[in-house]
Amino acid sequence: MSARVTLRPMTPAEFAAYLDRSVGEYAREKVRVGEFTPERAAEQSRAEYAVLLPEGTRTNGMLLFTAFDGAEAVGMLWLALPTARRRQAWVYELWVAPSARSRGYGRAIMRAGERELASRGVTEVGLNVFGDNATAIALYESLGYTVLAQQMSKRVDGSDYAL
Repeated sequence: MSARVTLRPMTPAEFAAYLDRSVGEYAREKVRVGEFTPERAAEQSRAEYAVLLPEGTRTNGMLLFTAFDGAEAVGMLWLALPTARRRQAWVYELWVAPSARSRGYGRAIMRAGERELASRGVTEVGLNVFGDNATAIALYESLGYTVLAQQMSKRVDGSDYAL
């Protein structure tokens, strides 16, 4: 299937629903990778979103879209335009509705976002992806994204070392 999508700026109601879902998902991911404690994850997640999107959909330099296939909402895309501190645009989030997954919508949404950026004169876009998200990594690589840096970590408990 070759999914076709259009992007439309999020409405306030869509943004409220997006924020409810995304803050929780982000908190769970950050706990999973050890960056947030379970006790403070929701608070930390809400705080990060408040810093990045202080005025919601009207936050300067942030583009929040709902992706549609015809009349059906199939996902969303959050992009940040380049700034004086960051020379490239940034993909903060790509989300595909569970009912639309594995049907080409992730690729179609990303391509639509890239067209939106190009129409604004943007020539480069970057993103982060959790290292164990093989599906997302494969999608981004197939779209031409390359690794520029890689962050690694290891838990150290002393059991691997003779003392």
